[in-house]
Amino acid sequence: MVKPAWAEKPHTIDEIGSTFTIQGFDLNYAGVILGPSVTYNREKHCIEFNPKASASSKAIEKRGGKRSYAVENLRNELNVLLTRGVHGLYIFAADPALREELLRRQRERRN
Repeated sequence: MVKPAWAEKPHTIDEIGSTFTIQGFDLNYAGVILGPSVTYNREKHCIEFNPKASASSKAIEKRGGKRSYAVENLRNELNVLLTRGVHGLYIFAADPALREELLRRQRERRN
């Protein structure tokens, strides 16, 4: 008998997963916390990734000791998390500038 995956177990409804536990699942709703490694640059009007502020050691480690793929990896992790909720997505941004920009864009879309 195959054991159900983490996201399919009833008791996990109140638990927090990660990029690795949610990858490959389509959930009804997903909640994503954008930590300090994801910020909004008001001057450039863009989202920026700060690998030094990331808690994901796998995402920011250098491959082969030469080139860092940290920004690309953080961007890919975020893409995985933001595309899991089929019916909805809840987002919280730790960075106040990013939080304000996301709320502004949400209000703009409603109008």
